[in-house]
Amino acid sequence: MIKKITTLLAMLMLTIFMTSCGSAGTSTAISPSETPSSMATSTAEPVTSTGTVDELIAMVNNFVASGEITGNAENGLLAKLETIKQKALNGQLDPAANEMNAFINQVEAQAGKKISAAAATALIAKAQVVAAAFLAGIPVTGTEGTVVAATATASVLGDMSKPTPLGDKLVHQAQWDALALQVVQSVGFTTFDYDLYQLPVNTTWEDTLAFYKTEAALAGWGDAPNQTNEMAFGHYAVWSVTGSDGTTNYFIVAQVDTSDGSYTLNIFGNK
Repeated sequence: MIKKITTLLAMLMLTIFMTSCGSAGTSTAISPSETPSSMATSTAEPVTSTGTVDELIAMVNNFVASGEITGNAENGLLAKLETIKQKALNGQLDPAANEMNAFINQVEAQAGKKISAAAATALIAKAQVVAAAFLAGIPVTGTEGTVVAATATASVLGDMSKPTPLGDKLVHQAQWDALALQVVQSVGFTTFDYDLYQLPVNTTWEDTLAFYKTEAALAGWGDAPNQTNEMAFGHYAVWSVTGSDGTTNYFIVAQVDTSDGSYTLNIFGNK
């Protein structure tokens, strides 16, 4: 279904998705016929190590010692991090990522007040990386979730067409919904839908980008993306076309590389 994102939704991992910008060069596109005959099932081990959460706890304590966190602001932060640590130990990765979002909100609320701007920036950046690790650690089965209705995607495409996809289509799951939301928030539009695909084995980001540059051009999105960015565990590219009615339509390809394979989110939206 179409997801309408309001300003009440907190930003999660925004910095990760805005790290670099620019157009990519042209390379040879790969053929859709190279997709595997069957979709492999991910067997990623649950993320149970809490080392990265411990690093955040150490950062908070160090900022207290240096005077960059004051007024007992650390109490709520440390309590939240202990909750996150326990959820990670229990293999509750999606809830742990959500709790990390709440931690980020706490830091943002005190930035420039009880937490120095520099300390807040460092804590948020680290928390975003940890949240991304939790999301990436959730196994992808390709058999759960809900397939988005074709009419929903059509309604956010306007008069634009979908580029021909690369890979085997999977159904939606919570971790991919969260990742799509994060990418959309970083780009800045509000209404979107997406398709999820598992890529052929050994497909690099350069291969994927070259393929979609060709297919996007054929579908009317232009010869090259407006921007290409890095994100945690991968990259994404953004195409946008503004219609005569002032509506800007977006097509985004986000590639996530894991130990069990590579996946793309093909995101369509407008504002």
